[in-house]
Amino acid sequence: MQCVIDEREVHVEYVEPTVIANDAVSTAIVLLHGAANDHRAWLPVAPGLARAGYAVYAPDLPAHGGSSGPLCAAVASMAAWVLKLLDACGLERCALAGHSMGSLVALHAAGLAPQRISHLALVGTAWPMRVAPALLELAQSQTDVALRNMAIWSHTQREGQPLQPALVQQTLELMQSVQQAGCAQGNVLATDLAACHAYADALDMAARVRIPTAFILGEHDRMTPTKAAQRLREALPQARLMTLDAGHALMSEAPGAVVHALAALLALPAEQR
Repeated sequence: MQCVIDEREVHVEYVEPTVIANDAVSTAIVLLHGAANDHRAWLPVAPGLARAGYAVYAPDLPAHGGSSGPLCAAVASMAAWVLKLLDACGLERCALAGHSMGSLVALHAAGLAPQRISHLALVGTAWPMRVAPALLELAQSQTDVALRNMAIWSHTQREGQPLQPALVQQTLELMQSVQQAGCAQGNVLATDLAACHAYADALDMAARVRIPTAFILGEHDRMTPTKAAQRLREALPQARLMTLDAGHALMSEAPGAVVHALAALLALPAEQR
């Protein structure tokens, strides 16, 4: 589906629920992608959520995929845009899940408008989400090399080799297409990585969160290792921890487990507004 935010076209992948989940507190979930990605990162998961009775909205952030620019250079501006997206989609209240960069955006949006978010899932998250200076430089000077490295690092490896090379190639092609589609607005990867690196408001936003929350982490994650989420977990002591047999690309490596984890979170009673 297409909608308009600030007079610009936005693509939202919408998957209608195939059953009615009478016991679901929230019937809509918005899925936010990570750096140099778009809604396609969530496609392995969306059908399972729809079969569980949830309406799925997976938007492309500005200048990513099918959404017009300009790029948002900060997590806070992405979060403000997400709240406009909820208005454009007619969602008064919904669950929110974000992967990697999207997890920071989801957290910030929940902190900005806690009355509008019923459940919060932080997938493949970390804070601070520091990006190695070498990768920041590579994203600027040799973007394709940076994309290739990130595609490899995003997937589980054994003895230095990816267990599922086809998934690595799929991730790389997705990121390359997003980078190419957004190039008129700037360097998508470099902008996204810089936003992750600079984000400093996680603890302030976490203090405002009073809703069912879950950390969904990959035990083989090299991009955001599980220990890198420790400070955020301490700031959200009520949150569930779900560790999956996957790397950073949890949705492609373990889609069924991600669906199960999200459904378990969404089944929890939401806090009253």
